[in-house]
Formats: sequence, structure tokens, C-alpha cells
Amino acid sequence: MKDFYAEIIGTGKDAIFLPAGGMPGVEGLNIAEHIKDHFRVHMIDLPGIGRSTGIYQRCTSKVMADWLKEYLDKQGIEKTLLIGHSLGGGFAISFAYYYPERVSHLFLLDQGHKEFPKIPFNEFGILALAFPILNGMVRLFRHPVLKILHPLFSSPPSEDVEKDIDRFCEAVNLKKTNYIQQTFHTPCEVTTEGLNVMFGFYNIPLVSMVEKMLVPTTLYYASFNGVNKSEEARTIKAIDRLLQRRNSKLTIKRVDGGHYVHWNNDYVKNHIAAQSISLH
Repeated sequence: MKDFYAEIIGTGKDAIFLPAGGMPGVEGLNIAEHIKDHFRVHMIDLPGIGRSTGIYQRCTSKVMADWLKEYLDKQGIEKTLLIGHSLGGGFAISFAYYYPERVSHLFLLDQGHKEFPKIPFNEFGILALAFPILNGMVRLFRHPVLKILHPLFSSPPSEDVEKDIDRFCEAVNLKKTNYIQQTFHTPCEVTTEGLNVMFGFYNIPLVSMVEKMLVPTTLYYASFNGVNKSEEARTIKAIDRLLQRRNSKLTIKRVDGGHYVHWNNDYVKNHIAAQSISLH
């Protein structure tokens, strides 16, 4: 049995929000507050990233799906609205893929149209050069390697969170808001088991899973227009491929700006609210 940490607000049918890697569940607070009159929103910390117990075994897409299933079973939730951003979107895709009957609608925030890069510079900086080799070592030996790697991928508590917020907002071209401040001021330690999740995520074929999705799905993708030219070009190619192969269950929405599409402007939260309430 696992321990889960979730902040829950609102009343009505259940909705789940799963955050990006390195972020606590309250990253979804702006969406949760926008739909709380119609939904009971569970903002869950990911395993080993925040205050939920980590995943010790090899982290596959089925393991991710079963982790979320265990939370829903504990809460007595038969069917849910599911919202996932980035790494949280990987969990959401996995759950909807293996347990489609338990998802009323899947909302993906900049996830599911591009595979995780083989050299993930944006996520891990210079360490990304060694990531494919490290990934192989983790798959072979897992915990002994994860324990060695953990200090390289974790950071000590910040001495000046407000400066961290300023740097983050500048890097991703966002205005500082109370939602961003609350997210950064919420404890979110990445444990060895959290690192295990990140390496597992690296190996999941997200795009092919989305292409085969049986659940009604809305994908909000970041255009990166005016933010990152190389990522913008990569995104255009990925969306073109997905449009050629997609099934009738998938709706694709462009959101100008960077990766944090729900913080870029009000469009995503307003559209999720309109879509969700129509399903209510």
C-alpha cells in the first residue's frame, strides 16, 4: 500500500490533476479553482516527487497507471476527469491507455505529441549528454545507480525562493502570479524513487499511446513561438505527424507561449472549464 498526498478542493464529480516533474500537485490550482463549483479536484503529488510515496519497482507505463488506479480505488472513484501536465501527463496517458473505462475525458497539457528527447537538455542541462548511458545503467542495476545519481539530479532547499521564481518566470517567459508563487513555496523534494520515475518516463512511447487512445482527449500544446525557435520547429513537425495519424478521439489546441500552457494565459483553464461542465 502506498501513501498519496493530494490537496482537494471543490464539490461535485471527481477530477484529477497531475503536475510536471519537480512540481507539487498545487501546480494545477488555477485550473482547480476555476472548476471547483462543479468538480472535486484532487491535485496529487507525483510518487517520490513531493509528498507522495515513491515507486520502488521498475517504473513502466503500466506501473504508472496502477499507481493512479490505487489512488482512485482508495478514494472510491469509479470514473474521473483527468488532467496531466508534462510528467504528470505521462501518468495520465498511461492510466487512460490501460483503464479507459475509468476516464470521462483526458486533458493533456503540453504532453503526448512529442516523445521525451533522447538528449534532454531542457530538463537536465549538461547531464543530458550522458542520459542515454545512464538510462541503460538504471535499467540494468536500478537502485544502486539511482542512489549514486540522486545527488546530481537533486537540489538543496533554496535560500531565496523569490529569486528562483523570478529566474523561472524569465526563463519560460511568464508573468509572476500568486499561483506560481504558491507552487514554488510548496515543498517538493525529489527522492531516489522520484528519480526512478523520471527514468521510467524517459522510456514510455507516449505519442504512440496517444495515437491509440480510446478516451476522448484534448491536447493543449505549447507553440514556443517567440520563446524557443528550435523547440518551435520540433513542435511543428511533431504536430504535423500527429495530425496525419490521429484518431477521432483526439482534439488538438495550440497555445502560444512555452511549456506551462495553463499559466501562459486564461485560455486553457477557460476551455477546460467549458469542456468539463458540458460533460457534467
